[in-house]
Amino acid sequence: MIKAVCDTSVLVPPSTRRRLVQAARENLFVPYWSPWIIGELYRVLMWQWFDEKRGNYALCARLSNMMMEQMSAYFLVADPKPPLDAGWPNLSDENDAPIWASAKWIQANYLVSSNVRHFPPKDNDRHVYEGIEYITPERFLRVIGVEIEKE
Repeated sequence: MIKAVCDTSVLVPPSTRRRLVQAARENLFVPYWSPWIIGELYRVLMWQWFDEKRGNYALCARLSNMMMEQMSAYFLVADPKPPLDAGWPNLSDENDAPIWASAKWIQANYLVSSNVRHFPPKDNDRHVYEGIEYITPERFLRVIGVEIEKE
């Protein structure tokens, strides 16, 4: 079974988040996140929802709880402990080290991210480091057999 760590950047957009949860529900892959990813996702979405809902804290809390309930039914937690593997030389964002460490810890096949500028250097036209491929959500969904409809 394909194992993939899903970075915060792919979980913020609702359409991508829904596609990934649906693919997990259909057993097309085993999704992982980490306390680092959950914390960042919660922080980003709460600010976004708070602005959109004009400060309606109760509504924001309900949305957050619904999202966590839906996702935690399918997403497993990767929780490597410090000291963390720092990743490849010249990793451009030190905040990505915990994400890389999570993928390495679970021996993931993929790390799904929209932050392509922080991918490891290319190896044979793919961004692979220590056997883990960094991949965009659109490409990952195609790899696991999900057809992407134009919105």
